[in-house]
Amino acid sequence: MEMTVFWIEKSILVFGILSVMWGVSLYGRRSQDWKGVVTMFYKRIPMVVSEYKWYRLGVALIMLAVILRIGSLIIWP
Repeated sequence: MEMTVFWIEKSILVFGILSVMWGVSLYGRRSQDWKGVVTMFYKRIPMVVSEYKWYRLGVALIMLAVILRIGSLIIWP
C-alpha cells in the first residue's frame, strides 16, 4: 500500500508540473511575451481561459501531491 501511494503521489506531481508548464507555454506562444512567463508567479498577466485552466489544474495537482506526501509521512513514518 505504501508503494502504491508513493507512485500515485509521484505521478500526480509530475502531471501537475507538466500542466503548469503547458499552461505557461500556451501563454508564451500566444502572446510572444516570454518575459511575462517569468513574472507570472508574482504579477498578473492576461491569460485566456484554456491557459488559466491548465495552470490552475497544475497548481491544484501539485498541492494534492504535497498533501499526499504529508499524509503518507504521517501514516507510514
